[in-house]
Amino acid sequence: MKNSVVLIVCLAILTVNVFADDTAIEVGGSATVKIREQYIFPTPVFYAQPVGELVFGSVVDITGEQGEWFSIKADNGLEGWAHTTALTGAVLSQGSQGTDDSDMIMLAGRGFNSDVEGSYASGKDLPWNTVDAIENITVEPAVLEEFLVDGLLLEGGTQ
Repeated sequence: MKNSVVLIVCLAILTVNVFADDTAIEVGGSATVKIREQYIFPTPVFYAQPVGELVFGSVVDITGEQGEWFSIKADNGLEGWAHTTALTGAVLSQGSQGTDDSDMIMLAGRGFNSDVEGSYASGKDLPWNTVDAIENITVEPAVLEEFLVDGLLLEGGTQ
């Protein structure tokens, strides 16, 4: 059962990465958290014990990059690592409510770009309660690490 939950979480992350139409993120710039809740990790791995959490729409400074991870610093002083799938380079300015940037960030939070959202808005009756249920699934870092080791995706696993 817990392996299924981890698989669903991984697929959700991949879906956001495939469908989100992002603005590039650059070291020295800023980025916006594009998912509902984002853990900040002390190292660039998903199975580390989080050091804090940011909410959708939070703007962070990008201080470094390692693979698909960015080191970040938030306005509240929180520092750590966030995966590229949780961030967008589109940053809202103080008075930009209702602009294309805010629309893009909202759509990315659901994992859709404007073309996909437009086709869904055309009257299809979709099960958003299922999407909400998947978004509410949480997996503890220790469980994720165990899954990765058991599945031979991390060093330490055996065949």
